[in-house]
Amino acid sequence: MKEISNKKRKKKGFTLIELIIVIAIIAIIGAIALPNFTKIRTESKVKAEKQSVQNIERITETLLIDQKLLPGDVVNIAFTGTNGAAVATKTAATTSGSATDTELTEYFKGVNKPQEDGKTGYKISIDSTSKDVQVTTTPATTTP
Repeated sequence: MKEISNKKRKKKGFTLIELIIVIAIIAIIGAIALPNFTKIRTESKVKAEKQSVQNIERITETLLIDQKLLPGDVVNIAFTGTNGAAVATKTAATTSGSATDTELTEYFKGVNKPQEDGKTGYKISIDSTSKDVQVTTTPATTTP
């Protein structure tokens, strides 16, 4: 009677070969899925970056219309502090009638931080003749 119950207990569980096969199948699925996941993640970062740049362009064009920014102005948006809040600083062609850095920071507070690796902010350049707005990402500054 004991021999029959011992045989039943030995049949429970998986063999080493079964476990190796399952692990191999999981590894193959992972090898196929990982590049696709990386591609999707990169594409989403690019889309988020484009959306942020479009948002900055719209805000800047509105500020140009309201004459809070003027042709020839350059605005730098940096993300500082523990919460990563946007801080705008301006190099103005002329200071008459244009917005202060505090006002600009308020306008650009909803802008998201750049998604590209090594990029820490945005630089907005307004052409002095055609009033074209150009937005570029700025690299991280290194201190010696």
